[in-house]
Amino acid sequence: MWIRQVLVPGYTDKEEDLIKLRDFLETLKTVEKVDILPYHDLGKYKWLDLDLEYPLENTRTATSEDVERAKKILGI
Repeated sequence: MWIRQVLVPGYTDKEEDLIKLRDFLETLKTVEKVDILPYHDLGKYKWLDLDLEYPLENTRTATSEDVERAKKILGI
């Protein structure tokens, strides 16, 4: 099994949540790989084209430092 976690600053990057994720993943026997996917806003234009409010409008994109921090907490 491969785990893919989207890292959204202010939503999924809290240390306590990443620790809980790490603890949960340690209970799984078939995990082969864990990927951290940094949030980006490349799809924002699709929302705007549809005249929809983009729900993550004021959310910054995740940096490589954010990803490295999450990996360190997760132990990957």
